Amino acid sequence: MKKPVVALCILLCSTSLICGQKTRSGQTPDKPNPADYTIKVHISASHRRHFCSGQFNDITCGEGLYADAILNGKKIELGGANVIFKKNVMLIIPGDYQVKLTKDNNSADGTLFNQEYDLLLPDGTVWKCFTFGISE
Repeated sequence: MKKPVVALCILLCSTSLICGQKTRSGQTPDKPNPADYTIKVHISASHRRHFCSGQFNDITCGEGLYADAILNGKKIELGGANVIFKKNVMLIIPGDYQVKLTKDNNSADGTLFNQEYDLLLPDGTVWKCFTFGISE
């Protein structure tokens, strides 16, 4: 009689450990907080483009995602790694998005060149991007 009761207690305790808390105490979950993304950006187009970088025998080629955007009234091009959703490479749909500045490389002339941003997509995915170009 005692063996089934002990086995049942062990079973119940082990399932609570499996289904319990997924993050450690003090750890933040992976889902981004939309309140942190305070800068508004308008994406007017997005496209994928091949690129190569490096020197001489050490050349690396790949494909990246680029987006034409308006940020603080300036036309810029954002670039970063491809956005992958369910094993498919995606484009960003034109529209208004929220971004947060993650690295401020502000130059002396006040341009937005080489700034790094996190762009929050509607599904909660974050696209890490940087200012790749500036136009008039």
